[in-house]
Formats: sequence, structure tokens, C-alpha cells
Amino acid sequence: MQKVTKLKKTLLSKSFFSFWKYHFLINSNNKKIKPYKIFRDILNIGDVVFALCYSPEEKKFYLIKQFRPFYFVRNKKLKYEIVGGLVDKGETLIAALKREIKEEIGVKTKKIVKLTTYCPVPGYSDEIVHVYFAEVEKIKLSSFYNKNGNEEIKIFKVNLPQLKKINESNSIQNVLTKISIYEYLNKFKKN
Repeated sequence: MQKVTKLKKTLLSKSFFSFWKYHFLINSNNKKIKPYKIFRDILNIGDVVFALCYSPEEKKFYLIKQFRPFYFVRNKKLKYEIVGGLVDKGETLIAALKREIKEEIGVKTKKIVKLTTYCPVPGYSDEIVHVYFAEVEKIKLSSFYNKNGNEEIKIFKVNLPQLKKINESNSIQNVLTKISIYEYLNKFKKN
């Protein structure tokens, strides 16, 4: 590989997320390649937590839909998502997950099982996604307004065959939802 040295880090913008410009010096192990510099703009997101929520009482999975700029600017219909969001500074992953479930669908969490962890776009983001399966209380509402995040959330109750159909769809999907369903089916529902 190569030896990488961070030469400089400059804040480009700070709004919902911070954008940083990094300046790196790369020293290759290949002696034929002279040291070179690269610049990268990196979106600073950090850790996020998400859960595929399930009610054992209803035997239903809870998926949500909410406004996302991508669907608006690309003129696409909203897609199913799983519940989740940012981990606040000083917050544990599990505390953040329980908070997000309460904020987005209004119920308490009963049981949490880790599904996977991944980095979705290492070329321009520092985001690490932690994905769980969460058993939750039965939902009584079909929509929920999270005033902390200013999010209008529509809640959908789906059974296992519907969940599998979402997973098998070839249409544009939220990759986080797709990976979460895949991981759940792979770990718990092999048939």
C-alpha cells in the first residue's frame, strides 16, 4: 500500500453536516511512484444507528416513509426506510437507537440484536452505519411527527412476505433498508 500523511484539514461548511477539505501526502511503496498530494472533500457524519423494527404482538415489521431531498430532486416516489439517525456526542449506540425509535415511531424498545456495521461511502464520508433488529411495542399510530427532528413520518406495517418482496425488488431502494432486510433474512429467516 502506501504511507498517508494528513497535511491539512479545513472546514468548508457547517450546516446540518460539516464538510471538510483534507489535504493528504501519499508516499507509495512502489519506488517508481513519486510522493504525491491529493485533496478530498469529506462529509462529516460520524456514527449512525438504524433498526429494522418488529412487533412480536402484531407479527409485523414497521417501516417508514418521510421526506428525503434525493427523492424530491430526482422526482422519485418516497421509498421504505427503517428507523434511525445520528448518534449524539457522548451517547452510546444502544441509547441512540432507543431514542431514535421513540422519536420516529413513538414506542419503547423491548429487545435489540446487532445485524451488521458498514461504511457506505468511504470516498467522501466518514459515516459508520450500525444496523440492528429491534423488537418494539405495538404501534397504535399510522403517522408520527418528530418535533425534535422536524420529521413527518408515515408508518407502514408489513408482514414477512411483504418484507421479502421489498428485498427482492429491482426498483431504486434505500440501500440502508435493503441491506438491513437482507441481513435480517440472512441471519434469522434462511428459508
